[in-house]
This record gives sequence, C-alpha cells and structure tokens, in this order.
Amino acid sequence: MITILEDTRQQESKHKVKHQWFIRNGIHWNRSCLTCGDYQLPGKGDVAVDTKFSIQELIGDVQVKKKAKNKILEEISNLGLKKSEHKEALYHLICDDDSERFPEREITDYCFKNGINEGVQSKLQQLYVQRQGFFHRGLLRAKNYGVDLYILVDNKDGITCVDDLFKWVNPRSKIFINTNQQIGVYKNGRPKYRKTQKYPNCMKGRHLAKACKTMELKYGCHFLFCKPEESGQIIVEILTNKNN
Repeated sequence: MITILEDTRQQESKHKVKHQWFIRNGIHWNRSCLTCGDYQLPGKGDVAVDTKFSIQELIGDVQVKKKAKNKILEEISNLGLKKSEHKEALYHLICDDDSERFPEREITDYCFKNGINEGVQSKLQQLYVQRQGFFHRGLLRAKNYGVDLYILVDNKDGITCVDDLFKWVNPRSKIFINTNQQIGVYKNGRPKYRKTQKYPNCMKGRHLAKACKTMELKYGCHFLFCKPEESGQIIVEILTNKNN
C-alpha cells in the first residue's frame, strides 16, 4: 500500500474525486501541514504536487489582489515596534522584489537578531502573504528549498497543457447581465435592457498561458492539466516516479 501526505489546508470537499480514486486503488493518505504543495511522499519532500480544482482557481491565484503598500506600512506601525528602523527594514523585507530573495527566512532572522517576539513575527509573515499572495509564497518556497513542484489543474474544458490555454475562452466572458439602460420592449410588453459583460476584466486564456510559462521559467515549476477523474492517478504517478 502506498501512503501519501495531503496538506491540512487542502479543502477536502473540493477534491472528493481524487479521494475516491485513492480509495479504489488502495492509496492511503494522511493529513499533514506541508511546506509547499498539497501532496508529497512521507520523508521525501523534494517533489510536491499542488492541485487546483479548476482553471478559475488558478486564475484567482495568479490574479491575487495584493494588499497596498501603505496598508502594510500602517499595520507594521501598529505592531508596537520600539525602534523606527525596525519598521522601515521590515517594510522593505515584505514589499521589495523577492525574486532573488527568501523573505520568509529574512523576516525570521531579522526578528531573532533584534529580539522581536514570535507573536509579532507571525503577524509579519501574514503581512508578507497578504502582500505577495499565498500561491506566490508556495512557488518561492519550492524554489528556495529545491522542491520539484508540479501544479496540477483539474478542468472539464479539454485543456491538457499550457499551450492549450492560448485557445481557451474564459466562460466568464460569455456571462451578460442587464444594465439600467432600456433599449426597447419585448412583444409581451416587458422592457428590454442593454446587456453588458458581468466580468469584463476576466482573464483571457492567452494571458494565463503566458503567465504560466513565465512562472515555469522564474520558479522552475511545472504546470499540468487533466480531467478531474484523472487527477488522483497523476498525483501518485508524479510522486512515485520522481522518487524512484
């Protein structure tokens, strides 16, 4: 029997199909807090699989709304740090470009050297995630820890690889709602209103494809796409084949 680890932050209700495949095929999984990704093998953290239950979830991670820098500075100021230089230094650790840094470790080291307590340190780490995004943190962790990270995206749109996204049409672009502007009446006498897109700024497939390719180059990760019913098997294959 194969045992794998599943991250405790993985929402079980969204991944029932995976769990059903695990059960049918004798795969046992234990819930554990993982450094990055959603699935790893016990004692072999050099390969991890991060799963997305849909392309829309992936878009949400890519387009995460970052907390404004002025809000970050305001919250740091409210942490009760005694020295003003701490506030400035920590602000830069959180907000500056981190493509060639490991901010989580830098924040921890800075707090240790300057006697800043663990409660404040935890809040600073939360601010970093709010500024840079949880997904971004996971990618950077994998890069800095030398983890071979695979992002596996479930979908029912027939997308099998990143290049397929160039032709993918976001379903949200086809959702229209009525405006308040009346443009006529229907035969039954009901008013007819002009329609407009509900999500005019929804991400286009080609932009998502370019973002994925950029992340693969920047972080060394791999984006894979599959049908929901294939996901469980692919997770196990990645973890077992890469660790042989």
